[in-house]
Amino acid sequence: MLHWHFGMGGKYLKLFAIVVICWCLTFSLSTQAEAQWQVEAIEFGEMPDELSKNINGTLKPLLNQPFSQSLENKLLSQTERALQALGYYHANITLSRVEQSSTLKIEAEIGEPIRWKSIQIEIKGEANKDSFLQKVLSSIPIKANDIVNHDNYEQTKSVLESSLISKGYFDFKWLTHRLEIHKQKNFAVAKLKLDSGNRYRFGKVEVSRQSLAKKYIQSLAPFDENTLYDENLLSEYNLALNKTPYFSAIKVYPQLQNRKNNLVPIRIEVVDKPANTFEVGGGFSTEIGAKARFKWSKPWITEDGHFFDGNLFVAEKQQRVTGSYSIPVSNPNDDLWRVTTGYALEDELTEGVNSKIWNVQLQRQWLTSNNWVRTAFLKREHETTTQAGITDKTEMLIPGISYAKKQAVGGVTPSWGQQTLISLEFASDDLISSTTLFKAQWEQAWLRKFALKHWFIARLDAGAIVTDDINEVPFNLRFFAGGDQSIRGFAYQSVAPYEEGKIVGGKYLATASVEYNYQFMPNWRLALFVDSGTATNDFSESWAVGAGFGFRYITPVGPIRLDHAWGLSKESKSTRLSIIIGPEI
Repeated sequence: MLHWHFGMGGKYLKLFAIVVICWCLTFSLSTQAEAQWQVEAIEFGEMPDELSKNINGTLKPLLNQPFSQSLENKLLSQTERALQALGYYHANITLSRVEQSSTLKIEAEIGEPIRWKSIQIEIKGEANKDSFLQKVLSSIPIKANDIVNHDNYEQTKSVLESSLISKGYFDFKWLTHRLEIHKQKNFAVAKLKLDSGNRYRFGKVEVSRQSLAKKYIQSLAPFDENTLYDENLLSEYNLALNKTPYFSAIKVYPQLQNRKNNLVPIRIEVVDKPANTFEVGGGFSTEIGAKARFKWSKPWITEDGHFFDGNLFVAEKQQRVTGSYSIPVSNPNDDLWRVTTGYALEDELTEGVNSKIWNVQLQRQWLTSNNWVRTAFLKREHETTTQAGITDKTEMLIPGISYAKKQAVGGVTPSWGQQTLISLEFASDDLISSTTLFKAQWEQAWLRKFALKHWFIARLDAGAIVTDDINEVPFNLRFFAGGDQSIRGFAYQSVAPYEEGKIVGGKYLATASVEYNYQFMPNWRLALFVDSGTATNDFSESWAVGAGFGFRYITPVGPIRLDHAWGLSKESKSTRLSIIIGPEI
């Protein structure tokens, strides 16, 4: 055992030892306190936003932890991985604490990014002969000379897999999938090789339960047994069945677990609608006021699938009751006979005009080879209209035909859409009609979405009536413009020729609308629009022009559209507010 002996000089040594020990303890505590600061935020030096955002997302799970050597190593390695994921393999990374804060600063000399030198994709098996594969390969996310991006590489693999599955190559297998980084030479190579196996065909269609509409479940299939499998055909089938009036629920899917002999059976799960269904709805429109709707449907009346729909519509300025009886021929969606009838009351829907209209109509509807819905009809109509104390009565027998086509991508809030309606009508005073006329009308709408947040919507509406005297034409067949769906900023059907202070309506119609939408929040858009047009007998009047702005709130049933428009061509330049619920086209 060692013993220390201090004399007078020893006292000073002892005091010195105490000072040293105290300093060491203080330094140790100070160092420990410094080491225990928490990383609560991250700050970046100069680097592209894409890189800082990726690093920030990668490091988020490591925040709010005490700083330590272990954490520092994790932060460095994760930052390095985040940079490499976007092609930067030569970065020099520096971590430092922003003075007297809980913020970690990351700086990096990122260097030159690595680019793809070659994309080597080889597909063996039947898929190698399919023309669809060339389209898939031309659209993959990775291209030679592009900066390496790991997400794009994984997406390329997913695109190849999903494309093969969509065409029925259910037994495909990867032979090679490798991303080679040549860091010293500063390039990368993607090597993707797979065997597609054989392409499957559609097998038997199996229905989960007995259905009254079994006949149409079979006839609506856009494929036969042994047809080459195609996911698009299955989607078409699902949409066609959902479109019929017979089912409350429908699900169509391949039974992959039961596939054999290159055939995959198709399973259909259906729930028939009850014998009677009822719907109640309501809303508000600036043109007709508060409104309520009641619908009664009877989806299955006979063994052949006849069905009935009845509607009662009640609003402040309009009341309407309609009924339709449909008789399918081969397809309950697009090939059928229909008998409709209706009665409507309009109380100054057009200012100063009261109308009563009843009609009955026989229709034959079928689909053309170019997917136009063609409807030939024969309509019997009676109208009684009162304006300024004078009552006019008309009766018409109107044969006609219409062609309609609507295409859309994106459901009730489409990103792309186009709609066309062309109609022709004829009547003769020799065939139990009040007057002779020929009427033609064309309605067109386009919707396009660009760069995620920008929508452009355009509409055209043109029409003409060939007749000797527009005053002899039933009021509801004449042309008018103005209103929420026409020229905003003008009252409903207020743009038209007048005689002695009474609105008459026109022989000709021409309106156009252009609208721009910008999405500034997930469910909100700002709208700017200009509408213009006229309803006229000789085009001598100036065209009405309306413009304004509005907002769109996106809902599952379509956007709620709130518009504030100025009637720019009116002397008063007065404004109108309108509210509409429903899709743009």
